[in-house]
Amino acid sequence: MKLRLAGMLVIALMMWMQSSTSAETQRITSFSGTAKGRGTLTEGEEKFKINSVYINLKENGEANITLFTDLQLFAKGRWSTSDDQTKGIPLEITGGVVDGDMTGSGTLFLGSDAKSISKLSIQAKGQGGKRVTIEFVAERENRTQ
Repeated sequence: MKLRLAGMLVIALMMWMQSSTSAETQRITSFSGTAKGRGTLTEGEEKFKINSVYINLKENGEANITLFTDLQLFAKGRWSTSDDQTKGIPLEITGGVVDGDMTGSGTLFLGSDAKSISKLSIQAKGQGGKRVTIEFVAERENRTQ
């Protein structure tokens, strides 16, 4: 009886270890979320305060980003997964924000739950070669899915 119980315990432990390992390596296939926080959008010499962001990462690799300043500013691009989620989700920016011709790259960091926005960072060039920088950090208590 003790041997049988020990065998069942070993099997249960192996199943638990396998399920927790597969959960750790799970890749994000899409994401949609809003976060309030603090940030800045800098274009050339102009600075805009960012109050919140909305990010929609689609399954087909498209990314839509809305920045809420005094206005709503939009960016679009592509996203990909990373083997190491601590390095964030790589973004390629292909248009939008101030003049529509923005191109560059950035990184989206999600919270430890992988369901909330933690941080957004983008470096790009706009029309005429103006440098555009976006830095945003979400408030912990206001992160939403």
